[in-house]
Amino acid sequence: MTNWLACLFPDRAHEEVFGADPDARVTGVAAPTGVGERVEGGWRVSGRWSYNSGAPFATWAVLGVLLQDERGEIVNQAMALIPSSALVMEDTWRTAGMRGTASNTLIGEDVFVPEHRVMSVPPATEGIYPRSHRDDEPLFNASFGPMLILCLTGPLLGLGQAALDLVVNAAASKPLSFTVHERQADSVAVQTQVARAALLIESARLHLYRAAAEVDAASLVGPLDYPQRTELRARAGYAVQQILDAISILLNVHGSAAFAETSPLQRIWRDANTAARHAGLVPAVGLEVYGKTLLNVDERVSLMV
Repeated sequence: MTNWLACLFPDRAHEEVFGADPDARVTGVAAPTGVGERVEGGWRVSGRWSYNSGAPFATWAVLGVLLQDERGEIVNQAMALIPSSALVMEDTWRTAGMRGTASNTLIGEDVFVPEHRVMSVPPATEGIYPRSHRDDEPLFNASFGPMLILCLTGPLLGLGQAALDLVVNAAASKPLSFTVHERQADSVAVQTQVARAALLIESARLHLYRAAAEVDAASLVGPLDYPQRTELRARAGYAVQQILDAISILLNVHGSAAFAETSPLQRIWRDANTAARHAGLVPAVGLEVYGKTLLNVDERVSLMV
């Protein structure tokens, strides 16, 4: 996803990243936890950025910054494209879930970033990118916020499906303790819970696939407008909660064995519950921005839409 972000910058930046190395790997954080000061030819950037997935293996990073004018006042929110060689990585990723993403902290001190490697966020959220427009590359015309948010949901959908598959397969031979059932699959209680979990996952899939289809279609004709984007934001958070609900039901079905370290279910539970707390998927925020749209309340509370 962050490779996609790098491709939204001006063409000169693409050449520096992918022209020199077609296999370049880009990490990044959209949250503006850095500051940029105007200097001749660009910006001097400093900051600490946490949650850079794949940071130890990345060759570039796209990092959120707040741009200051000569008086130190914030004038813009932007993203800076910086080579990893100009940054220091701090090993901070100690988490209950998603341990394999190596989402460590990157630190920059007075890093010079030329003008062509700084992209303003507000225009980008409206689908205005500094790259050259090409009709044969619709992927890079896709709406900014929905792309960043929907990319988070695919792994969660996969985790939900994996949990369902594991529990269903185990139910064919696993006994239901303290009952007459030698197989969980023979219990009406298990049958109804598994059915509910399956429907929750399928409902999430329908929401997310429809959202992805709308983003794809819009990339061919023009950016999604703000009301459409608020609905997609809400739909993503809502779908993810359905997945978490399904996983919780499936853990109840499988029982305490799900929490053995050797069980994939406890890892799925940890990974899903960590991933679902990404700021872009917070359901309350998604519902708020969508609810404001439905009620014609003209207040924007997030750029990640």
